[in-house]
Amino acid sequence: MHGSLRPMMLAKRCGTYREQPAPLSLAAHVECLWSHSLPQAQPAPMAVVPDGCVDIIWSQRGLVVAGPDRTAAFPVIDPGTTLVGLRFRAGIASSWLSAPLGALTGSVVPLDAFWGAAARQLHQRMIDAENTAARASILAEAAVHRLAAVTHPPADIVACLAQLRRRHPPESDNPIRLLAETTGTSARTLRRHCHEHFGYGAKTLERILRLQRFLAACAADKQPGLTALALDAGYADQAHLSREARELTSLSPREIRAQLAG
Repeated sequence: MHGSLRPMMLAKRCGTYREQPAPLSLAAHVECLWSHSLPQAQPAPMAVVPDGCVDIIWSQRGLVVAGPDRTAAFPVIDPGTTLVGLRFRAGIASSWLSAPLGALTGSVVPLDAFWGAAARQLHQRMIDAENTAARASILAEAAVHRLAAVTHPPADIVACLAQLRRRHPPESDNPIRLLAETTGTSARTLRRHCHEHFGYGAKTLERILRLQRFLAACAADKQPGLTALALDAGYADQAHLSREARELTSLSPREIRAQLAG
């Protein structure tokens, strides 16, 4: 139970979590803006499930970059804290940070390590803002101002991500080689680009995207059985789902479904 008798909770089920669309000019780069207000009482232990993305996160303590995770993270955050975040789409953040994501996997790093004085000035503006909505707007505005200097990820990363998002990718005993052939690059180059732009290899990202499909289906609450949910998300069977859910989140599929459906 990670040091507590209280049950582990998916982070989005702790306190009040809200998302809003990014400005249209950022839509190709930013998945959403979000805020998360934790309860004043000590929250249950939280599992932040991997999603293939990188976030810029603000709190009163400062602005940080939460790098991509291979498995769930279990942050300890003070009760009553409100976080404001900007979530980059998978494969995008490296260009915004001018850094390979492989060095950030599983890490939380101050934003000023990448944006310097601009990050410190942004933090002060967000402290001075009157409410959470204003802070989200300031964070989005700062991103818009940097947009002109950002490059798009290479074509093989775009093609690789599109292939991995398929529910049932083609069977292969060497998925990297198949992806390399599909994207028109060498397997060695594709591996390097994956670690640079995703933070890990294509196989890890495939597992994470499959888990995210399962989470979305649970949240839709259409009441199919776990076997049907597993197959629809791209798992071989329910046992495959159970094994990967435990490895990636620390929770069973039934626990995940009960929390998201509730």
